[in-house]
Amino acid sequence: MSAPITLRIPHARPYHGVARLVVGGLAARLELSYEDLEDVQLALESVLEEDGYIVGPDVAVELDFDDDALEVGIGPLNGERLRDDLSRESDETIGLRRLLATVVGDASVEGRADGDWLRLEKAVRLHAPS
Repeated sequence: MSAPITLRIPHARPYHGVARLVVGGLAARLELSYEDLEDVQLALESVLEEDGYIVGPDVAVELDFDDDALEVGIGPLNGERLRDDLSRESDETIGLRRLLATVVGDASVEGRADGDWLRLEKAVRLHAPS
């Protein structure tokens, strides 16, 4: 993995677009496909737009990559609620677990010094910047 890019924004809807813009800029630089970019942005939005996940006045988004994966960290979050939503199965609705499994593949909650973070990993073929 490279050195991660970290963006800290206020947890307010108008700032969520900034996170999308940064993800889009990195994706363009890495020549990520449009479909992969949309998948990562949908996963990011699904977490940022859910008020019950964010525990503080701001939230951080970390982006890291290597030749075959893009990792996104979002936090600090309400880990108990995230774990509950990630473990819940539903045949009637598209829950967080099903959505993230479909668009990014791997999603897990990890504890850090400042709280719980959601780690997303999208397997892709990236072209590192020169």
